[in-house]
Amino acid sequence: MNGTHRLAQVPPGVQCFVGEEARRRRHIEEKVVSVFEGWDYEEIIPPLFDYADVFTGEALAPKTYSFVGRDGNVLALRPDFTSLLAKIAAGRLRDRKAPMRLYYSGEVVRYEPVKAGRQSELHQMGLEHLGGEARAADAEVLAIAAECLERLGAGGWVLAVGHVGVFGGLVEGTGLGGERLEALRERVESKDPAGVRAALDGRGLSESTAAALERLTSMAGGFEVLDDAARAFAFCPGAARAVDELRAVAGALQTAGLADRLAVDLGEVRGLDYYTGLVFRVFAADLGFEVGGGGRYDALLARFGRPLPAVGFMLGLDRVALLLERQGRAPQAAPARAVVVGARDLGPALAEARAKRGSGARVRFGDGGER
Repeated sequence: MNGTHRLAQVPPGVQCFVGEEARRRRHIEEKVVSVFEGWDYEEIIPPLFDYADVFTGEALAPKTYSFVGRDGNVLALRPDFTSLLAKIAAGRLRDRKAPMRLYYSGEVVRYEPVKAGRQSELHQMGLEHLGGEARAADAEVLAIAAECLERLGAGGWVLAVGHVGVFGGLVEGTGLGGERLEALRERVESKDPAGVRAALDGRGLSESTAAALERLTSMAGGFEVLDDAARAFAFCPGAARAVDELRAVAGALQTAGLADRLAVDLGEVRGLDYYTGLVFRVFAADLGFEVGGGGRYDALLARFGRPLPAVGFMLGLDRVALLLERQGRAPQAAPARAVVVGARDLGPALAEARAKRGSGARVRFGDGGER
């Protein structure tokens, strides 16, 4: 790539929005933020970069853009908000009583191979509920995610909920770990029963545990899945406990009028390694990938010295905007027509423009030019 090309083009994976595109995105952001505010969450604007060891999880570290600061410390652009907010809650906000309700809206940067066709620069809108009773917090976060999509006018969406404790309970004490465990997790999430059997071949698991792990690949659907799971996993205390927790949260959402917006997927075991309980993804018609998602991460804050249960979620602004566009529901955000104020007699003209601005008019001053 020559120098001229680099000056004229942006790097792969980054974005630029102008005019109508920018207004539509701002409108979406304001709608979502108003929902967060309506549930009494407080805005937080965390740093754009931090020490690289804040983002050392197995899933985040390979995607992190790091660099050496002038003082010799290894720093990293934020690839994720949750880890940063956990650190802040344990540090700057350590004297604030739990539960804490915090929301954010901003850019994260992650390395993605060019051939994957994915963006490296992403705008995320999300929140974290730190502390508080787990089931109530889980239900609250899911209800907020649902309201965001309702307010945006999106159609055909569902919250696909699962619980990593089901998978975790089944593999606990089996000796599976490292690459073997990750291979099994990948096959479960890919809904590949043959792959699960292959991953377990020769591992010496009990017949009931091996059969249950294979069955996870097909445990997706409506609320009846949770009844089936309660029976299927009764032999495993950890998995049974996770099913009971999920049933309680799903039942509350059903009572609150969200039954038709929920789906169950017990094969959902997530990619980020800090999830410990409830997990969910937001799917919608006209889009072949999730719009957002989240889950419970009760062990993360302890890493920063303040053990607290926590749950959160995020919506990808880019994906929400694409969804609304495909559904013909993109917000119409045309600006008011500008009043042209010529600048031939500069002082009086500027005074006139200021007066019009004072009355709330949109003004184009001087020669103006074309938009």
